[in-house]
Amino acid sequence: MRLGIVSARDVRSRGIGEEILRHIRSRYPEASVRTDFGPPPPEVLILVGDDRFLLEALRETAPETAVLTVGDGFLAEVPPDRAKDALQAVMKGRHWIETRLRLEVNADGRRLPPALNEVALGTRKGAGFLRYSLEVDGERVWRDGGDGVVICSPTGSTGYGLSAGGPVVMENAEALVVVPVCSADGQRPLVVPSRSTVAVTDIESRLGCDVVLDGSVRSRVRSSGFTVRASDNPARFVRLGEARYLRTFGKLRAKRSVPEVPVGAPPSAKFLFRLLSDQGPMTTRQITADSGLPERTVRNALAYLIREGLARRSPSLRDAREAVFGLRH
Repeated sequence: MRLGIVSARDVRSRGIGEEILRHIRSRYPEASVRTDFGPPPPEVLILVGDDRFLLEALRETAPETAVLTVGDGFLAEVPPDRAKDALQAVMKGRHWIETRLRLEVNADGRRLPPALNEVALGTRKGAGFLRYSLEVDGERVWRDGGDGVVICSPTGSTGYGLSAGGPVVMENAEALVVVPVCSADGQRPLVVPSRSTVAVTDIESRLGCDVVLDGSVRSRVRSSGFTVRASDNPARFVRLGEARYLRTFGKLRAKRSVPEVPVGAPPSAKFLFRLLSDQGPMTTRQITADSGLPERTVRNALAYLIREGLARRSPSLRDAREAVFGLRH
């Protein structure tokens, strides 16, 4: 079997990845193994890291490759201490492949990288007001104003879409979810068939707008907007037999244990609270890049969340000079 293993760059993930690699070479010498995304693509690629890394790595993975995700995040198939058992199951053929719908985004004639979770429209300077029109298969559905709109896959319905008031959709459902963010006109979330093309057009904002894919890939959009449809290349995940929806709802219960941000909190603090809830612990540099907020605003919002007991600051394992900010559970 052709295997691959790629780890996030933090010390813990690298250590786990190196241990798995040594185990493969000693226990399964017949397997060919590579440690990058280059050709030829492996049959199974082991990805070690947090959800942010897994989403980034999936964009680099060949469409025909199945991924075994190792970590502690929402997208992980197995925790690190079960990685060797999972590898044994894969080598003995005791696994199956689940396909997950991904989103294809076209903006201004450009095809953006596929998104596993969601595509979000927001202002370039963070949580600002904008207006847009929504069309489904060429038919106008609404004209709305607010903080933005999120188009989710079933996988992404438990992330940003959920925090914005959208429904939880089972991963094997053939559907897309449209969730208005802080709608000024009272628009409600909309579920459409996965074969639909969703268009966001006539975008207006004095701040300028970006479309953000999976919380990390950011691209400017003009007033003409963008379209979203199901990609022809779904993501392929190695599964080991456990009913996926049971773990999904278990992890959702864990997410609900996180306290809610106060209603009267500054908009920037609410925005960063949602960002940290969806992406997990991040450095100030990562938060500034992903949110589009000025660094001073980010620092003030983080200080508010820490003061209210909603977030905590801890040293980065990658660089002792940096701090990592995450929500308190």
